[in-house]
Amino acid sequence: MKAYLQVLSTGTADCPPSVILHFDSQRYMINCGEGTQRLCMEQKVRFSKLKTILFTRTHWDCIGGTPGMLLTLSDVGIRNMRLLGGENLTHAIISTRHFVYRNTMAVDTVEFTKDSGSYKDENLRVTAVQVYPDNFDRGSPYEWPAPPTTPNRSKSSSPSNSTAASPVPRHRTSPVTGLKRSSDDISSSVPTQMATVEDEQEPKSDAEIRSMILGGMFNLSKGGGEHPLANKKVKRDPRAPKPQTDVDMIEAARSAETTHTCGGAPAKYINGRFMDLPRTTPNTSAISYICQSVDYVGKFNRQAAVDLGVKPGKLFGDLVNGKSVTSQSGETVHPHQVISGARPGRVFMVIDCPSTDYISGLVAAKEFERYQEADGSGSDKLTAACIVHFGGHSVLTHPEYKAWMKRFGAETQHIVANQEYCSQKLIWRSQSQSCYKLSALDSNIFPIPYYNNTPIHDLSVDLKDLGIKADLAENMMTYLLEPSIGLERSEVIQPLEIYKDHGFLKDSPQEYLREYYSLAMKAREEIEKEKAFGPTEVMGKDVVMTALGTGSSHPSKHRNVSATLVESPRHGTFLLDTGEGTYGQMFRQFGGFRLSTDQANSVDDRIKNLKGIFISHLHADHHLGIVTLIDRWNKFRTANTDPLFLIAPLKFNSFLQELSDAQDFGYQNVRYIQSEDIVHWRQMQHDPRYQAARPALMNLFDTSGFKDIQTVDVIHCPWAYGISMTHKDGWKIVYSGDTRPSQNLVEAGKGATVLLHEATFEDDMQEEALKKRHSTTKEAIMVGEGMEAQHTLLTHFSQRYPKIPRFDADDKTTVIGICFDLMSVKLGEIEHLAKFLPALEVLYSPQSEEAKEGEEESNDAELKVLQNQSQ
Repeated sequence: MKAYLQVLSTGTADCPPSVILHFDSQRYMINCGEGTQRLCMEQKVRFSKLKTILFTRTHWDCIGGTPGMLLTLSDVGIRNMRLLGGENLTHAIISTRHFVYRNTMAVDTVEFTKDSGSYKDENLRVTAVQVYPDNFDRGSPYEWPAPPTTPNRSKSSSPSNSTAASPVPRHRTSPVTGLKRSSDDISSSVPTQMATVEDEQEPKSDAEIRSMILGGMFNLSKGGGEHPLANKKVKRDPRAPKPQTDVDMIEAARSAETTHTCGGAPAKYINGRFMDLPRTTPNTSAISYICQSVDYVGKFNRQAAVDLGVKPGKLFGDLVNGKSVTSQSGETVHPHQVISGARPGRVFMVIDCPSTDYISGLVAAKEFERYQEADGSGSDKLTAACIVHFGGHSVLTHPEYKAWMKRFGAETQHIVANQEYCSQKLIWRSQSQSCYKLSALDSNIFPIPYYNNTPIHDLSVDLKDLGIKADLAENMMTYLLEPSIGLERSEVIQPLEIYKDHGFLKDSPQEYLREYYSLAMKAREEIEKEKAFGPTEVMGKDVVMTALGTGSSHPSKHRNVSATLVESPRHGTFLLDTGEGTYGQMFRQFGGFRLSTDQANSVDDRIKNLKGIFISHLHADHHLGIVTLIDRWNKFRTANTDPLFLIAPLKFNSFLQELSDAQDFGYQNVRYIQSEDIVHWRQMQHDPRYQAARPALMNLFDTSGFKDIQTVDVIHCPWAYGISMTHKDGWKIVYSGDTRPSQNLVEAGKGATVLLHEATFEDDMQEEALKKRHSTTKEAIMVGEGMEAQHTLLTHFSQRYPKIPRFDADDKTTVIGICFDLMSVKLGEIEHLAKFLPALEVLYSPQSEEAKEGEEESNDAELKVLQNQSQ
């Protein structure tokens, strides 16, 4: 058997620390924070054998990448997954049920408690050591304030933090929302009538309710068929109206009779996924894992067994399996008499100590004593081969923690994976190298991502004279467990150093790079000549749009998933979608953390000045980064901080409220506005729902400088919206979200300064665009021309295409630009983007490195599956 532990992430702003355990039969991951899936793709870590994920905390830093990872694992053919962690793990996972579900996978969860903390399978024996912080107080669930009601809303006892929103329905049937990477039409995926299940099953406890919901999300039974709930005979309710539009379906869901409460009333449901989630409160415990591989049985000595009088056959097998047997003479023969080299399995640990508040509980845990020199004695004494520490500077320099580390002895290898010790190196190498090449066009529009290959703290200094083996974690560093032990660095990915000038391009041995550089210089000269005649007058010319994610469906090496930041010099920032990893992209774009008062730029400034977030629809690639963003914003919040507003579909509020029960990330301080309440036609018709939402909008206008914000119901999936935002300074930005060409969007966006429109597919993929309800490049440009937009920026490109979209920019009435990750452009400079097209066509030509790399990815079996599933 071969087994080894491998560092996936050392811990950076892009991706929290995580490790992978490799065994012959399967792989195990410990923690799956935001960016983990993308890092697996970047570092060519295969998904096919990943069957189990262990979590050290029920916190988004540890679980934030799991929803997207589960969808990806299902898409590449994994049929059974097991998730292990602490209390509230199941709750956190099923809070995503409105947008994470598959009928091709079964997911089991195991929640460890203080009194029950062990797990065993064919490869591992795991002891989960659960530690609570000092003065831990569980508290009570947050009581969300009840929203106001209007004549068009039904009343409910469900809580909400919406400023003008209807409550989330409790245990009622609901229209099906859009499925990530699904090709199903809305007409086939949404029931035309509400339905109930004919025979009732009554859950007896909160745990059973959660289990039922999880089974409804991932309803592949262990026998290979569908989940039992999916096979129930469904009876149509003849009284239910037939929904015609997304808004009608929402109203139908709201008006449906509530038929279940958590108190044990009878239940009627189509699927456990639509049940209401029982309340809980955050459990801030941290779990450290003591893992041991299976015992090495050694080599069987056949001749010794014969000499001891053991009859060949079944008794030989019993000895190999560790059982004592009786010889032909009646004597007992034990395994150790005929097996040489047997030994216990290797012991390794992952220690998560988030702060010094956890140290006293950790060092007092008796589970570690048998592995420590000062306490371990007798026959059960074992040595830990390797210990991975996720703790930061304050933890590793604490006297108690250092003394505790030392007790494991001089033979134990310690590995530290934390961003305070491991540098903020560039982990998205492909993206960073692309940014370097693009910066030749304009280093302000295409800046080189921030990085620092020097750690904040020096581990060798902090652990000096401790007398232990301690090393910094490195990406893809390996610790061998079986059959031998030791550090292995052959696969380590060295930190990337970006060139400080473009001499490499100018003098490159590759002809296409030299040609690209020449065309880039020509474009710069043409732009400078145009500037000499004076700039074109553009409203909001100093407003900056930053593309943080320009890909679709799932993250790739070159493009992250959807997110765009709009920054007004006088009115702060506003986010249009927040795909997984958005915070990490902001960190790279805006100069890292603020480490000193004289630092000119930092991600902290953009987070502090965040005024609003718009989530276009429920597909996971558009919003899984929001929890980290709200959490960071909340940490900077003071009594004088302007409120943060969230505009999103109905079910998204439900997700964030339910997740808040498992982790307090500050959502109670966010003001929520339902997208449905401010749809453009409601404003024109003086609709009561719009009037109820208007006070919240006015507050948002006061802090953000906008004078009008309207959502637009677009053509993609239920609860899919674009948005039109008009600023009091005269500029207007329209964002399509995901959609087919929409006349509603054209009308709402008339005269836009900038249209940001998805262009998922190239023009020769019209059939795919129709099937998956996306737009082609040509269609996106037509929308821009139809609304008479000054500029049209294209984004949300299919991840199967690393190349740029092709189009004819001549004779167009709108200036067209292509978005790249980490591109920052002022509204007054968008007109220059067209000058870059000749150079870009060479950079992404068929003979380029990018195109060849894309061809390799298209031939990769796992990536090909994901590409074919792209929305």
